[in-house]
Amino acid sequence: MRLLRSSLQNTAVPAIWILVLMVSVGPFGDTEYTPSLPRIAHDLGVSYGAVQQSMTVYLLAYAMVQLFYGPWSDRIGRKPVALWGALLFTLGSYVCWISNSLGMLLAGRFLQGLGACAGAVISSAAVRDSYPKDQIEAIYLRINAAFAVAPAIGPIVGSIVDDRFGWHVNMLILLILGSLLLGVVLLFLPETHWPDPTQRLLPGRLWHTYGNLFRHRSYLPAILINGLAIGMVYSSLTEAPALVTDVLGLPSRWIAVVAGGVLLAFVSGSMLGIQLLKRISATRILRIGLVFIVMGASLQAGMGFFGWVNLASMLLPIMLSFSGIALIVPNATGIAMRPFSRVAGAAAAMLGFSQMGIAALANAGVSLLPFSPVYALPVIFIILAGLGWVVYWLEFQGGQLDEDENKESDKTISMDHPR
Repeated sequence: MRLLRSSLQNTAVPAIWILVLMVSVGPFGDTEYTPSLPRIAHDLGVSYGAVQQSMTVYLLAYAMVQLFYGPWSDRIGRKPVALWGALLFTLGSYVCWISNSLGMLLAGRFLQGLGACAGAVISSAAVRDSYPKDQIEAIYLRINAAFAVAPAIGPIVGSIVDDRFGWHVNMLILLILGSLLLGVVLLFLPETHWPDPTQRLLPGRLWHTYGNLFRHRSYLPAILINGLAIGMVYSSLTEAPALVTDVLGLPSRWIAVVAGGVLLAFVSGSMLGIQLLKRISATRILRIGLVFIVMGASLQAGMGFFGWVNLASMLLPIMLSFSGIALIVPNATGIAMRPFSRVAGAAAAMLGFSQMGIAALANAGVSLLPFSPVYALPVIFIILAGLGWVVYWLEFQGGQLDEDENKESDKTISMDHPR
């Protein structure tokens, strides 16, 4: 029976478009409503700062609950957890749609965050469940681009909808998207991991599981570099609107141009990453991505220093940095997830927690920098990339890890089955 289950599980390969939808709902929900924040504050009779708490609540819920979703999916299977997450996101979107007070809006956003993160956790774990190890990075290159591109698309859609129809329709869009996700998961997502009753959700067992993850040589540095890259994405979401409207003096609709440039950079970076993977290792691609980020941030800071501040001089360096981020995120994800099979859900959960946790810290940090938006964005990029370089040189220097990856993967088999 165990052999039969293993055989059936190996044939349960989810379509990439399903994984893309699952991983993109959360980050799209992060930003799709942000152009409506001033209107929401006016309609609800509260301050702009109070309405911004809706983003904090969302990110907090998104980050924390992942630590539970991963081990839960290892125990009961991927599909039930994905369904539960889609249901919570849909319910939260409905609460936001009918909100008439700040408290109601915050409750809805909290439910959205609780549900949205399930898609990211389950999609990462499902890739590890279903695809051969030598294909993992290539698959992550395709689906994780959506994780970073979705926040750029969100403000474009949200600004158009808010201008024409108001903020409630933005929440209605999220309700429709959540309902679509629920239907797709229910009808089309195959189960990629058979329930495992030995994976108990006791605090001691969870602590043991996460502790075993960090014992693997590549896991911690990979999730840290990945989280630092995602922190750059969310930092740009905080600073880019102020750069466009306050510094460049352009109408808010020009934010769509910046978002389009970021989207183009991600597509270009992802295509480059696919080609590089045919020639060099994933760890070496991380180094190239970090170089791109530092070059772009330094170029933007230099443009500001010499007073060459216009849309092109600011956007092109940002695009260079974001092409580097597009190289880092999927490859760091693949490096982190590759060694784990039986606890892939827990590995994906800690990965997602690090992404959103570092993103939240980066957002807080960029808001405290005493610089204009011309310098705040490159400074935070250089700081985060610098930390990434430290991690890289401590753990990946000289490519030694590439030589040891297969040995480390074999060692983690015993870690997956603690005695």
